[in-house]
Amino acid sequence: MELANLLDVSIQFIKSHPELACFSLFLWAFLETGLLIGLILPAEKILIVGGILVSKGVISPLSFFFCGTSGTFLGYTATYFIGYYIGEEVLEKNLQRLRLTREDFIKTKQFVETKGEISLVFGRFIPVIRPLLPLLIGAFRPPLKKFTLFNFLGAILWISSYVLMGNLLGELISFIITHKVPGIALTVVLFLLYLAWRKYGKNKKLL
Repeated sequence: MELANLLDVSIQFIKSHPELACFSLFLWAFLETGLLIGLILPAEKILIVGGILVSKGVISPLSFFFCGTSGTFLGYTATYFIGYYIGEEVLEKNLQRLRLTREDFIKTKQFVETKGEISLVFGRFIPVIRPLLPLLIGAFRPPLKKFTLFNFLGAILWISSYVLMGNLLGELISFIITHKVPGIALTVVLFLLYLAWRKYGKNKKLL
């Protein structure tokens, strides 16, 4: 099946079941932090796809924004209470049981200590830190009102960035389908850039 036909079939299915797409988006955004799934399967991929579908009119922007924002907001809130309950000392002693590495724990701790609650806004954009952030902040036991405010702001900015990214990628996909040869070359370049970011960008020292 050609790429264009495959995309058409997929889009038609999602158009017929928009509630399923929105629920999947909500669930993935919630579980990424709620069960620390983001350490293995980050939510970026499904959010990027969702953003592209919004740009193509398959999913309404309001549905995407509401499901994504509420999912990540509630996931962070649930994980905050888990961290609040177990505390920093118990958390650090049970890293292996939680399938966490000490390196990721230390990186996240340093980031939180440096940035404070504002890390809830900017930390969402760092894949390694994002799933651990609410757990560790909860272990520090800041006031719930302060946590909720920055959590809400972070959720809005994070999901909004994928709406913008989806618009750009949606246009790129249309270009690739229309101009096959240049599009293939462009796809290869973008894929190589992505691999380079995965290899080197994530290893940079956190500011």
